[in-house]
Amino acid sequence: MPYLSWPEGSQLMWHAVHTACQIGRDPLACAVARPSEARLSRAHAAIDRIGAIWWVRDLESANGTFLNGVPLLGHQGNALQDGDVLEMGDWRLTFTEGFPGLDGTTFAERVGDLFHEVRPEPAQAMVLIRGIELMQRSTEKLLAQVDPDAMVKGLLDESLRLLNSDRGFLVLKQKDGSWRTVHRVGNVQEGIGLSRSVLDYVAVELTAVLSNRPLADPRFGGLSLVELHRGSLLCTPIVDEGEIHGALYLDREAEGRPFSRFDLAILQAFVRLGSMALRQAMLNRRALSQAEQQGELLRLRTESQREADRHGELLAAMATHLRRVSSWAEQLPDATGEAIRSQLDHSLALLEHGSRDESADTTPVAGHPLPMASLQEDLVRRWDSLLRLRKARFEIAEAPAASVWLAGGPLVVALAGLVEPMLMQLTDGAIATGRWDQERGFRVLRMSLPSGLHGPIPDAWTQRVLQDAGVRWRWSDQALDLLLPEGPDAMPEEPARPLLGLVSEELNLLGLFQTVAEAGNLWLNPLEQEPPPPPLPKFRFLVIDAKGTRDLEGCIRAYRHHPSFATTPILVVRCNEDETPKLIEAGATDWLAEGFRWEALHHRLQVLRGHTELQQRALAAERLDSFRQMAGTLKHEINNPLAIISMQVEMLQRKYPEEVKLGKIGEMVDRIRALVQVLQKMRETPTEGYADGSSILKLG
Repeated sequence: MPYLSWPEGSQLMWHAVHTACQIGRDPLACAVARPSEARLSRAHAAIDRIGAIWWVRDLESANGTFLNGVPLLGHQGNALQDGDVLEMGDWRLTFTEGFPGLDGTTFAERVGDLFHEVRPEPAQAMVLIRGIELMQRSTEKLLAQVDPDAMVKGLLDESLRLLNSDRGFLVLKQKDGSWRTVHRVGNVQEGIGLSRSVLDYVAVELTAVLSNRPLADPRFGGLSLVELHRGSLLCTPIVDEGEIHGALYLDREAEGRPFSRFDLAILQAFVRLGSMALRQAMLNRRALSQAEQQGELLRLRTESQREADRHGELLAAMATHLRRVSSWAEQLPDATGEAIRSQLDHSLALLEHGSRDESADTTPVAGHPLPMASLQEDLVRRWDSLLRLRKARFEIAEAPAASVWLAGGPLVVALAGLVEPMLMQLTDGAIATGRWDQERGFRVLRMSLPSGLHGPIPDAWTQRVLQDAGVRWRWSDQALDLLLPEGPDAMPEEPARPLLGLVSEELNLLGLFQTVAEAGNLWLNPLEQEPPPPPLPKFRFLVIDAKGTRDLEGCIRAYRHHPSFATTPILVVRCNEDETPKLIEAGATDWLAEGFRWEALHHRLQVLRGHTELQQRALAAERLDSFRQMAGTLKHEINNPLAIISMQVEMLQRKYPEEVKLGKIGEMVDRIRALVQVLQKMRETPTEGYADGSSILKLG
């Protein structure tokens, strides 16, 4: 952090330049002001930052501004460097990159590397060699550690030994800005720790510091420093990718054992090496964790395959027993025996289909046309034994000379599973009728059933097979319509697996998210920080990596404003908890901090899916309620004028009975009244759901 400093008598004054500021005579308008300086203008000069460079420019002052004795360049100004002197009237200010007034021996910071801190003298060569030797030994001991936790402790222990210090602390910076001590060595009794003011200064300035007289050091202060009574101290930040994660603090109790700039350079270099080694250890731990996850996934897949093999063996054994029972049922007489044999054949077909599904290398059977007469004959034959058992009849006209498209699967078994539970409800002497019809792309088998039967409730397997075969069905007014596709063009498109979008620049995350996508039956689709132009396929989830995205909030807003992602849940991973309010405001749905496992990510995505479905249902219910309220309002508004019109028409008919047009008006009034009754039913009638997830208002 840069500073502006100037002498006030025997005391050095300074101002930390955090942001752009003005210099002048007015203390209200200028952050750096000197009201007693008559030659200063009210706002004399301004300091601002452009990129990584600080600039100074004159604000059209009366007496001008000088940089190192030279006037500033017009409105553009000049760049500032460490040690530059600004002259404004009789006021001289010094611009420094670090804290001003440090002597470099008793108080020091911002030291260079080992070679810069050694003076060009023959005696200093041995000092450099000895320092490099000690640091090499300590580095070898540090790198011998594999576990990151042991490496953290080793970093402090070796630093203490390297610089012959009395005490040492290794602290980490928390999300809330506080410090947490993870390892300490030396005399720490009676609760005496390290100075928080030293740590805060190191965190703000991002520089290693040396102080051989801590109580007189102008950079620090506070009661914690007074309580220490230490002779000298060193403190260096632990920085990774430009961000501070912690600090290493060393001190000596005796005042006669000062640290040197070379000591600070050695500590700074050693901590930098330790930070890189620690980061490498963390990456290794993460790689091992991912390897463990991949191993666990492989184990689960193997276990699943083993379970599938056992399932197939069980199905084969069940099929053997069913065939044995079916052979015994051949001796059963009349309709009862036929019904039992029909259901056994049904069960054997289901077992055969289940065994075929268990075979991983079995290719699906292609679809083919099936004559409607053949399909009708097969269905009637299957249903005939049940109908005779119930003493009921099914009358159906001859099938047209056409075909329907039979997809590769047990469609006839599924149709039987849909219809047979309803046939079992028929009473003695009941008659069900059927006829064939045609709609666009479909042949329709319309089955009329006696009153009193409830609608079909297919099981999950039957519903899935019918959906895969492109067969639709509807139930209304005691009639069941089976819509069978005429050809492959009427078949529904193969439902694509839902998409999981990932925005990240780190390729090592792809393996983790691929595992999560496979566990959730999703396709992983990497995306760029800028969303692609529409149209896009439907994404079930969008995951944005905070560490692998340059402008996180801008990325979230861009995707949230994209029409294809307007309602898609957006999960932000590897983000700081302090940033979450801004991320939620930008449009994120949820977040995960760094260090999550794939099980936590998979669970969070399932929770988000449940929340989205609940929101969609709530929105549909709200729309239906609004529709019903509108229907009630329309009924009320129409009934009032309709009653007046009806009364006036009736009076006119009594006065002019021969007028034919009045009768027509009365008919139209009755028709409007019937429509109003429909509006009343819309308000009161419940909804009825269908197998495809849609629902209607059943008005009767």
